[in-house]
Amino acid sequence: MNSLFRLLFITFTVAVLFLQAKAQTNTFEVRIANHAVGTIEANRKLAGNAKSIIIKTRIQIMLSKINSDIANEYSNNVLTTAKVSRVSGKSGEDKQTTIHRNGKEYTIIVNGAKSVIDTEIEECVADLYFMEPRQLSRVFSETLGRFLPVKSLGGGVYELILPEGKKNVFKYENGILKQVEVNHTLGKAFFVKIS
Repeated sequence: MNSLFRLLFITFTVAVLFLQAKAQTNTFEVRIANHAVGTIEANRKLAGNAKSIIIKTRIQIMLSKINSDIANEYSNNVLTTAKVSRVSGKSGEDKQTTIHRNGKEYTIIVNGAKSVIDTEIEECVADLYFMEPRQLSRVFSETLGRFLPVKSLGGGVYELILPEGKKNVFKYENGILKQVEVNHTLGKAFFVKIS
């Protein structure tokens, strides 16, 4: 009887912990000119009122490497901190962004330049890897430290409009991100979901 009780208790505890901390990982292959050049691994963990998203991008094009890391923390569906680091090998385009919530304001530091905004941040670009932006007209770019417009093109396709006028296109099927088309200085790149 004691071992049955212990087994039930352990099973119940594991089930509760699993429900409290749900994790999801989406992996994308980065393709340029129809060649695989890297991967993006997007991880999201939910635990009660807390959410964290970590996105690791690893790209190698000939002799150039690009490593990018995004780490967002949320409480009650509101961004509390974000840190972005991008190291671009030979190109010299290294970027660092930190975002911290202080009461109702955010302190944003992009490559040493500090700014403050007093608008609550709920959805970021990293969230687009896990949810279709059906009711959104904008998301916050952790990398750029500013809000960017999102435009629905219909059929699960959305444009994220960048400050210089370029557009990244996000394509969803049944609410799941399947592909991102990115217009970059190196040309067009595609992030294609592989798992």
